[in-house]
Amino acid sequence: MPEEDSRIPWGLRDTLLVLLGLLTAGYGAGLFIHFFGLGLPATYRYLLVGLAQAAAILGGLHYFVRWKSGLGLAALGLQKEGAGQALATGLAGGLGLFFLVMVVGTFIQAFFPNPTPQPFADLVTQARRPADLLIPLFLGSFLAPLTEELYFRGFLFPALKARYGFVAGLVGSSAIFGLLHLDLMRFLPLALGGMGLAYLYERTGNILASITAHATWNTIMILLLYYALRWAQ
Repeated sequence: MPEEDSRIPWGLRDTLLVLLGLLTAGYGAGLFIHFFGLGLPATYRYLLVGLAQAAAILGGLHYFVRWKSGLGLAALGLQKEGAGQALATGLAGGLGLFFLVMVVGTFIQAFFPNPTPQPFADLVTQARRPADLLIPLFLGSFLAPLTEELYFRGFLFPALKARYGFVAGLVGSSAIFGLLHLDLMRFLPLALGGMGLAYLYERTGNILASITAHATWNTIMILLLYYALRWAQ
C-alpha cells in the first residue's frame, strides 16, 4: 500500500482542478486545430491534443505535489525500490486486463452490434505501414499510460480513498477514467480496466506497475487492431 495514502496533502478540490485543466487543454487544443490547423493530418492533430493534455496533467501535478506540498515523485507512487517487481507485475496485469476488456467488450457487442469505432481506433486502422504506427504507439503506449496513471491512480485514487475509503476510491476513480473516454458503449470495459489498474497500484505501492499494465494493454490493442486488419485483407 502506498505510504502517502493516509497523509496526502492534496484533496478532492485539487484533483478536480487538475481534471478541469486536462479538459480545458484538450478541448482548447482541439478548437485551435479546428480553426487554425486546416489540412493537418489526423495523426498530428491527435499528437498535439495529446501533448496539450499531458502538459496540463503534468503541470497540475507539479504544482500541487512538488511546488505546493514540497513532495517528490514518490508521493505519486514512483518508487525506485521494487521497480523490477512492479514492472513484472504490471506486464502480467496488463495481459490480464487486455483479456478482461476484450471479453467484456465482446459480451456488450453481442447486445449492441456494430458500435461506432473509437476515433483513436480509426487512427490505427488508417495506418498503411508499420511506420504509421509510431505516433499512435507513442500516444497509446507511452504518453497516455504515463500521464493517466499519474493522475487517475497516483493522484485521484488516493484522494478519493482517503476521503471515502478504498472501495469508493477504486470505483470512483475508475468511473471517472471510463467517462472521460467519452464512449458510452465502452464505459464498462474501461471502468473495469481502471479498477484493475488501481488494484495493481494498491497491491504494489508502485505506480510503475499500473503504468506498465496500461501500456501493455494499449500496445496489444493497437498492434492487434493493426495486424488483424492486414490479415483480413
